[in-house]
Amino acid sequence: MRNTRTLIFILAILVSVAVPLKVTAQERPAAGQADYGLPEARHDFRTMNLSQEEMAAIRDLLSKDSRDVELARAEIREAQARVARLMLEAKPNLGEIQKSVRDSLEAEFRVRMAQIERNLGMRKLLDDQRWAALGRLSRAFAFLAKSGNLRDLAERTGDAEKLAPLFEILKALQ
Repeated sequence: MRNTRTLIFILAILVSVAVPLKVTAQERPAAGQADYGLPEARHDFRTMNLSQEEMAAIRDLLSKDSRDVELARAEIREAQARVARLMLEAKPNLGEIQKSVRDSLEAEFRVRMAQIERNLGMRKLLDDQRWAALGRLSRAFAFLAKSGNLRDLAERTGDAEKLAPLFEILKALQ
């Protein structure tokens, strides 16, 4: 009975990790910002006002652990596939399933810590106001792209050349 409960618990964890609830960007803009649209994004874009040095520093932060993060994500996919294969056996080995789930969780921990370190580095580089604006733009990025509003962020002539590096940063934050 205890093994069955443990197996059900592990399956619930795997389902929540392997099949995340997907809400399309058209259904919901930035999390917690139902009224975040082009005017707010323009304000945040102007607030950002990133210098070339700041953009380079952010790119460095984003690329610093990118290979390690990709390897960890590959390990997560491998562990999930291993669990799925183990679950198909006539008599699933709970010990092997637990080991695979633990491997997946350890890789997920490495990914999350790399993201946290990256965000703390950006927060240190930018002041709190610009860091918050970058966070709002990052959360709204997919929604703005789908609605066709990303290119409209630039409302002044000089803003257009700043969009490409910002898009690159926002895309990397996804």
